[in-house]
Amino acid sequence: MEWSLSIDKAIPRPLRTVLRGVGQVFFCCNAVTGLIFLIALYIGGITAGLAATVGVISSTVAAYWLGFSEDDIDAGLYGFNGTLVGPCLFLFLENTPQLWLFVVLASILSTVVLAALMRILQPYNIPASTSPFVLTCWMFMVAVYSFDIFSRGPVLPAPGIPADIAATSVVTSEFAALTQETAVTWYTAIAKGIGEVMFADSVIVGLLFLAGIAITSFRGALMALSGAIVGVAVPVLLGADKTLIEMGLYAFNPILTMMAIGWVFLTPSMGTAMLALLAGILTIICQAGLANFLAPIGLPTLTFPFVLVMWMFLFAASKSRHWGKAH
Repeated sequence: MEWSLSIDKAIPRPLRTVLRGVGQVFFCCNAVTGLIFLIALYIGGITAGLAATVGVISSTVAAYWLGFSEDDIDAGLYGFNGTLVGPCLFLFLENTPQLWLFVVLASILSTVVLAALMRILQPYNIPASTSPFVLTCWMFMVAVYSFDIFSRGPVLPAPGIPADIAATSVVTSEFAALTQETAVTWYTAIAKGIGEVMFADSVIVGLLFLAGIAITSFRGALMALSGAIVGVAVPVLLGADKTLIEMGLYAFNPILTMMAIGWVFLTPSMGTAMLALLAGILTIICQAGLANFLAPIGLPTLTFPFVLVMWMFLFAASKSRHWGKAH
């Protein structure tokens, strides 16, 4: 929306850069959208909001200090990985005062990793996206076993061999029943799925995220909403764990995938929308496979399913006469 871009340009540069960094989590180079996202995070939890704030500032300042491209910095491209690092570490590791040091160091490292991956992927015109966040957080999650002052949190999966889900956990007909309760279940799972992109288990946060995206782009918001619906409907059809579905944990990866393929990196059209739908469905399969693959070392998938599927589709786009990359 034009009014939001006018406000974006009027915001002082340092604050605008930080807020754009938050907005870029959902591919939105818009400080107004970033502000809505940040407010939503604080509504979801003060700690999550503070962790995201510390993360985005640390990663952005590191980019300035290391002399990286000012255009990229101003666009918020060095801020969104740090935005994710903060809430992620506070979710999966024990909440202690010294964890703030871990957040700052991890956010700085995510900036270095992003610059390195941008250099590697630049010849192919492929974005690094959230891969620096994933690689950095994985390393710090594993590193806690070697340092006495840090501990894993209860949410971090315990290492173990993957097992079939219990029969009582499989989705049953309640998701297909035409009742008000079923409608509320779907609505909650979809909204939470959007919120879970930034680790927020909250319907209100998810709705605010969607509103923030819509301020930047209606198509972007449509792709995000479609990804959330796919992230609920497909696991239901496949008989996935109903608790994970209800929490939106199958939805956040296809949300990002469908936004990337259907809005950001390929020329928007009906064809790329259909391609985004296919990519979103495949992301769910990829997430389930990666979850089992990582189970023996006790690591969560984070947004790596999205990254892998997006990379494969964008690399494949260069070989297709039908897929056009956005400029």
